Amino acid sequence: MSYTYLGLTNEVLSRFNEVVLTDGTFLTSRGFQTQCKNAVNDAINYISTREYSWPFNHENHTETLVAGTTRYSVPSTAKHVDYDTFRIVKDDALASDGKSLAIIDYKDYLDKFIDQEDTSGVGGVPSHIFRTPDNNYGLYPYPDKAYSLRYEYYSYTTALVNANDVPVIPEQYRQVIVDGATAFGYQYRGESGEYQLNFSRFEQGIKSMQSLLSNRFDYIRSTVVNRKAFGTYAG
Repeated sequence: MSYTYLGLTNEVLSRFNEVVLTDGTFLTSRGFQTQCKNAVNDAINYISTREYSWPFNHENHTETLVAGTTRYSVPSTAKHVDYDTFRIVKDDALASDGKSLAIIDYKDYLDKFIDQEDTSGVGGVPSHIFRTPDNNYGLYPYPDKAYSLRYEYYSYTTALVNANDVPVIPEQYRQVIVDGATAFGYQYRGESGEYQLNFSRFEQGIKSMQSLLSNRFDYIRSTVVNRKAFGTYAG
């Protein structure tokens, strides 16, 4: 079966020995057919929420900054924003070099720099980024020109709607989706024994995905902070 919303739904229906759907009947499905469609999306969503850094949910975003504006919103689909990736893009027209932004704690920003939001003419090329309590972000200093800011984030999965919609999850993991959707199908039917059996397979499939896709360390980065000695201890 094709790796589409229709193909996945039909694979689940076949496991239940139910009548499969076609391109023409997909949007007018009824009863348990519709439940199996919902189960496919439930399985994909469950996989997405089990790991915030799935590589297939990785996105790049470029924001054109507004002169005089400190605070900005992340995309509505953002599940996790990687604040280590914030950088100003080199722009010869604006005479700005590309550079990474340092992270500053929000309370430190409030204590030291928030006055900039009530002061004109103190902007420049941003050097620091802070996360706001509503999970958006702000810049210090605020931009004095329309610089380009680029960062990376991991997005939520968008629900499949049409028969030919394709999941963002790579096709080699289609059986994980089908196992999850089958488990949810049994849950809808109230068959707890079959639900537990299939959900266990689903969980094992997700663990395998995590081992292959997320729990990989190409190198070890030191997090030691070197501090200047203030004196020598003479014991």
